[in-house]
Amino acid sequence: MMVKINLKNNVVTFFLACLMGLFLQTSNAKEIDILNNYQNKNISEQCRNALDYYLDYPVLKGEYVRVLEFCKSTAKKLDIDGYSTNPILSDYKSMNGVNSRPRDSIHQGIDIIGSKNQPIIAITDGKVLETANEDCWGPTLIVDHGKTFDGKNMIAIYGHVGEFLVEEGDYVQRGEIIAKLPEKVKFRCMARVRHLHLQIGQQYCKKEEKDNWGCKYFIKDFYRSLDPNLYWANGPNNVSCFDKNIEYKPGYITYPLECKKNSLLSNNLTK
Repeated sequence: MMVKINLKNNVVTFFLACLMGLFLQTSNAKEIDILNNYQNKNISEQCRNALDYYLDYPVLKGEYVRVLEFCKSTAKKLDIDGYSTNPILSDYKSMNGVNSRPRDSIHQGIDIIGSKNQPIIAITDGKVLETANEDCWGPTLIVDHGKTFDGKNMIAIYGHVGEFLVEEGDYVQRGEIIAKLPEKVKFRCMARVRHLHLQIGQQYCKKEEKDNWGCKYFIKDFYRSLDPNLYWANGPNNVSCFDKNIEYKPGYITYPLECKKNSLLSNNLTK
């Protein structure tokens, strides 16, 4: 009799465990669906914001539709637990520009789309070397961020910005707002898409060296720059949001645009 009762209890326990597992699996699937839907909606909205150049040029509607579809299908969904931020549209070594057109050479940085006047923050501590207004790039900031964790020089280009909030010679801290994205997209190298171009080289081009062979765009190793994705604070290819409550190790970088917590997601998807 006791054996039958134990067997019955075991069957009931097993059945309840299966139901609980199914519930948790369904719950997790719903949360993943919520996250995916949120990311898709968020990327679509950010693509439209980055392409507001076209609002002033109705004659370019066909190009706008093409670039918008490219943006929505290509923009990199960043896997950052509980956070949302601006997507990368053209990654390191990409052969397509932010406007979907083929590049003449392999991309040496990352292009992050954004909204007008959106703050740009320092990827780590450093010293401002130059605030330049280049004919094709537009306003561009050059910052010496010291050494990477593996001992390489880290000279960062923050390209296609709109407003400088620091001056040459200033020392900046990780997470400090150093510039803003432009209100209007005006310069040719922006390709009609508002974005930040972040590139990390090792050899700075001094002003008096500009326009010499091999020293045209801010750094001497412009066409053989470091891959920013290798230096995220959370590890290679693991984009890291800046958090003022975290003490970061030198030589690692955090995202140059602010991240926001996803309040609509459940606690196990947020920090």
